[in-house]
Amino acid sequence: MKNILNTTLPLAVRNKLQTLLYIVFVSFFFSCAQVVIPSGGNKDIVPPKVVKYIPDSASINFKSKSIAIFFDEFVHLKDLNNQLIISPPLEYQPDIKLKNKIITIDFDKNEILKSNTTYSISFGNAIQDIHENNPIENFKYVFSTGNFIDSLIVKGKIENAFDHKTEKGILVMLYNDFNDSVIYKNKPQYFSKTKEDGSFQINNISDGKFKLFVLKDANANYKYDSEKETVGFLDSFIEMSEKKDILIDVFQEPAKNLFLKKTIYNSYGKIIFVFNKSAENISIEPISKTLNKSDIFLDYSKNKDTLCYWFKQSEIDSLIFIVKDGSVTMDTVSFKTINKEAALTSKRSPLKFTVQSSPSGNNSFDFNADFKIVFNNPLEPSLMEELKKKKINLMEDTALYKKFNDLNYIQESISTVLISGKVPNSIKANTADSLILKGNTNYHLLIPSGTFTDIFGLTNDTIKIDFKTRDEKFYGTLKLKIELPTTVGNYIVQLLDEKENIFRTNYINNATILSYEYLAPKKYKLKIIFDENKNLKWDSGNLILKQQPEKVIYNVEPINIRSNWDLELEWKVTL
Repeated sequence: MKNILNTTLPLAVRNKLQTLLYIVFVSFFFSCAQVVIPSGGNKDIVPPKVVKYIPDSASINFKSKSIAIFFDEFVHLKDLNNQLIISPPLEYQPDIKLKNKIITIDFDKNEILKSNTTYSISFGNAIQDIHENNPIENFKYVFSTGNFIDSLIVKGKIENAFDHKTEKGILVMLYNDFNDSVIYKNKPQYFSKTKEDGSFQINNISDGKFKLFVLKDANANYKYDSEKETVGFLDSFIEMSEKKDILIDVFQEPAKNLFLKKTIYNSYGKIIFVFNKSAENISIEPISKTLNKSDIFLDYSKNKDTLCYWFKQSEIDSLIFIVKDGSVTMDTVSFKTINKEAALTSKRSPLKFTVQSSPSGNNSFDFNADFKIVFNNPLEPSLMEELKKKKINLMEDTALYKKFNDLNYIQESISTVLISGKVPNSIKANTADSLILKGNTNYHLLIPSGTFTDIFGLTNDTIKIDFKTRDEKFYGTLKLKIELPTTVGNYIVQLLDEKENIFRTNYINNATILSYEYLAPKKYKLKIIFDENKNLKWDSGNLILKQQPEKVIYNVEPINIRSNWDLELEWKVTL
């Protein structure tokens, strides 16, 4: 800079130039001296550590009203409401506060701790460092109001009785009160909650004998007091001197009282009655004498908790119904009727007669699928015999393959017709046996207009459905040999896919061999229900009657069905 300025320039000019160069130099220096965060280095993976407890953890003869826990770094609490477990449960929720590196637990002034009892305050993984969220795994603080710490443990697994699924947060509770009503009235002596895999462990239990209950607690009061809650129980007492893993099924009891939840009437001639549980003995009696029994058509849902009440609507302004359970009147409902002309011209939901489902127009019609035609409205039963005079054609590509005027028509339900060729008395004839369809072939089903008539006098438009059958080599076959734990019994065997959809159901009462044909290549599983009351369905348990739900067992390994492959399998069912 000195050489540059050592010229014959005037003094004032040199001073200005010198100042300018100085500013440039200083700016350059500070730009080079900016602080940059260094890259690299090991990530902190070490969780916080406790440096001090007041009083000490595992204290005996505990009498304090407050607990302080000091950590070696700043921490925060994550999801404390779901992670915190205090066993035995306290009468009042303690006040838990966090400040910097200290967590304090202050008991309510009205809280009276039980004498000679070991308490466990578990934080789960809620305590984490503030920077990297490293949790202290399964952190707990333990103390005893007596002169020693109880150390016995109960552990096991909880599963749903029907499908063996597990769930996080199910209460597992121990009681030293042996009254059968204890789960309805009292909080447990000890408890824990299940992890996602259904496993649980209750620690720091005193020696003795306990009743064990399982509860999905909907209102967080540690009591079984709602039909929405699921429950489970152990048949025998737990002796703490006997160490073993426990497996318990949890179930939802059937609702004790039947009631009408709601009604839906937004379609001409159709009212939907929705009940809180299966309503097999229900009756819907119209007060109006304008409805005859022959004008009424009933369609129950699969679980019998929903009833579609169809009726040939006469020209009246309103309808009143009495809803009965057997001979007991449950409810009375009334409706302002929908006008037929208005229903026919409605833009939102016009009254029409259409096909809802049938062999759909696609390239994957299965041989083992039911060949059925399903309509949106009930069919007029008096006209079913007229079907034999209709010309329903099934075309194979362009050549006439079958004419359906010489086959059997079976009305499976009020809105469903099955067409059977070989098995006239079969309600569920499948295409492979009854229609003798070929594999890997295009078909065209043509039903002329006016072939079917519904209860409102509407007839179908022309129905044309194009579909293609799968190649027979696409399917696999399973031959299943079942050995049962008893020689005599009643069992429901179900073949399921991985999503629990039922493909086949068989009812057996002894060891047998089952053949499953035309199975699509995928993974399946087997399920067997011990149908003790012979009602052909699974039944839940009853806590008051000390009745466990009917036993359900799955095969251990999934069954892999391959195309054009026959699989033989032995399943020895054990309890």
